[in-house]
Amino acid sequence: MHIRDDRAYQLCKELYPLILESDQFIAEMDLDLKPASIQTQAYNIHQYLDRKHYEKLKAQLLKSFGIDIDFFATLHPLMILSVISTSVLEAEHQISLDEHLWQYAKENHKPTSGLESYEEQLNILQSIDAGSIYKQLQEIGRKPWTMRKNADKGLDLYIQQNIHQLYRLSKSSMQNLRKKVIYDRNFRMVSVIDHLDYSMKYFITVGAGHLSGKFGLISLLRKSGWTVRSVPLITN
Repeated sequence: MHIRDDRAYQLCKELYPLILESDQFIAEMDLDLKPASIQTQAYNIHQYLDRKHYEKLKAQLLKSFGIDIDFFATLHPLMILSVISTSVLEAEHQISLDEHLWQYAKENHKPTSGLESYEEQLNILQSIDAGSIYKQLQEIGRKPWTMRKNADKGLDLYIQQNIHQLYRLSKSSMQNLRKKVIYDRNFRMVSVIDHLDYSMKYFITVGAGHLSGKFGLISLLRKSGWTVRSVPLITN
């Protein structure tokens, strides 16, 4: 998961040996690439919300999540949703779990790469209608407990390694964004995996919400001819 909560780190001791046994570590993206060089579109929340509704949303998010939306007013609203989602969980670690595993692989001299590029993810982001996400933000402002409830439930399912229920939860929260944010990306990631060197061993890490479901990576890999089996991880 892309979070810094210590509960997500519980699996690390089980994952380290698997990374060491691999020939290459592959993340969703190459985390060494710097996105700052990529030109992004400018967004302005004030083009979607009048002053009254903006000030109301600002007060709601500040009270419920400690987030001042003024600092994010020019970001795509999906990024604002991500900031809110991250804020409701603990942050005992300086970096997210996927970044930590990436660094562990590099420290142990494993070649690293990504299934996607920043450009590809940015294109997806910029293809999403901002207006509908601003409406979701307003709904979160009115019902902030739903975000906390879903975040805690998602982390519990992750720790339990219940990927199908986690997929169902993410599917529900994504609403009409599922195709672009999950399904289309899954097809692209499987295409990259299909072209890997079969003589090598890979440790591949993606968000757990990408794994299950009809268009999840497990199903798509099997349809592509791969044999897929689970490796339950034991945690204390």
